[in-house]
Amino acid sequence: MDATCRHPLNRRYPVRRSYVEAFIKQLMHLLKDQDEVHDDIYGSLCNRMAEGSDSGTAYSYKHYILQPDACITLRESNSFVSEGTTGLCTWEAALALADYLVEHPDLVRGKNVVELGAGAGLLGILLKLPAMSMQAKQVLITDGSEPCVQLMRENIALNFTDSAAEQAPKAEQLRWDAISEFPWQDYAETDLLLAADVIYDDSQFDALLGAMDYFYTRRGRQLEMLLASTVRNVDTLHKFMTKLRICNYKVTPCANVSACASHFCRDHTAAVQVISIRRYS
Repeated sequence: MDATCRHPLNRRYPVRRSYVEAFIKQLMHLLKDQDEVHDDIYGSLCNRMAEGSDSGTAYSYKHYILQPDACITLRESNSFVSEGTTGLCTWEAALALADYLVEHPDLVRGKNVVELGAGAGLLGILLKLPAMSMQAKQVLITDGSEPCVQLMRENIALNFTDSAAEQAPKAEQLRWDAISEFPWQDYAETDLLLAADVIYDDSQFDALLGAMDYFYTRRGRQLEMLLASTVRNVDTLHKFMTKLRICNYKVTPCANVSACASHFCRDHTAAVQVISIRRYS
């Protein structure tokens, strides 16, 4: 219990009450054949139940302990849709892409990275976390939603001390349909584009493709994009892939990280596709 529910990290930045309750119930189930379950376990469960549900709490925290000295803490919405956006929590595609980048650090080493639709900011924080030694050069995480940008900045502050602020990713609002108006002169030329769970709505395809065209027109063969998508609707995914081919993009599937090798606690039954996108003309 000291290593989980009463861990100092969880005391300071508590995870969802419903998650803690489910964890303790599962622990009790695993111990059901033992002669006696420690009173601390019963007491912890009763305390969580007395606190009530998460319904009155808009936000809670998640902790991703990647190595003994490498942990990412994120403040996230308890609702899938909040403040008019789905970006205030981390989705499976972002976790899958994070896994892929940890397994292939050479993809980001020394690169200037821009993420589109960054949501809560997991990927950008991962790439600049000193203990992970990913060695990305400059990281800019963006979203079209102002609440998402504010949340990203809060999460950056949670994971980087004042002395490490210069190493931290930058978070800015970026609308895909106004991408040319962004002050790109303040940032290094982009080497790698990242995006996760951004193609679930086909009404946004043209804006996304327009943003991609802006980057590829500036960088051409020097630019690669990694896109991760949860396969919810095969027709929607196929429609986007068709548009990529029409726009002369070359798509290469990337192998997902297996459950046994995963660095993140995530739902490996969810179908997630990671692809590399390049354009040579």
